Amino acid sequence: MNYRRLPLEGMRNVRDLGGFPVSGRGVTRYKVFIRSDSPHRVTEDDIEFLMNYGVAVNIDFRGDPEIKRKPNRLANVSGIRYCRCVTFDSQVAFASQKKREPGRPLMDSFVNWGEKYIEMADNCRDWVRDSLRIMAGTDGGVLFNCATGKDRTGIISALVLSLAGVSREDIIADYCISELYLKELYEELLDAYMKMWPEENASINDPFFKTDPSNMAIFLNHIGDNYDGAEGYLLSCGLEKDELEAIREKLVERG
Repeated sequence: MNYRRLPLEGMRNVRDLGGFPVSGRGVTRYKVFIRSDSPHRVTEDDIEFLMNYGVAVNIDFRGDPEIKRKPNRLANVSGIRYCRCVTFDSQVAFASQKKREPGRPLMDSFVNWGEKYIEMADNCRDWVRDSLRIMAGTDGGVLFNCATGKDRTGIISALVLSLAGVSREDIIADYCISELYLKELYEELLDAYMKMWPEENASINDPFFKTDPSNMAIFLNHIGDNYDGAEGYLLSCGLEKDELEAIREKLVERG
């Protein structure tokens, strides 16, 4: 999977959705959709690389508090259109929504990711609709990001790949690889957390730091069982059939 990861100094979890086999139809194209973590640390060389790579639009899924803490360095780049499609105006991350309970480690008590993905898909349909509408209507590459490029970005990636006809196994594998690329970042976060609250028993093996395949399997099962797959779900979000076909045409290179 390493060949899909882009060589950017200021981003750790950025990779192309190209190169996946599509049953009976070919493969997904490179330089169409790129998933990533927050571009708050991109260098000038990174920006030049992205522009040369064909990125025309950046969709940022983060809310106001997240962007205030870590401003997107692509927001004012000439030649890249910056769009915000906010999933929710607060973080999904453990520390932003939960009050600390004495003796209860927040990372240990974090909700099941698969259940969280289902909740986001069912309750944030406008976010999904607006994001894919931009993706369908853009000439050039689209880079879409959340904070770590794992969860909100993982949902959109799974829906787009599923719509294109990529196998369930490849979608799950694409989700899982984030854990490898984010390992260094998560070790830094854990170290900072333990310095603040040394009495707590947080571990790098806590669910917050994981992209367990069961998380994505739970999400895909929900989409399949309740909406008859990605197309049915996306139509329920308010997207039109011609928009879904536009995404397929952009992403799938016929064999």
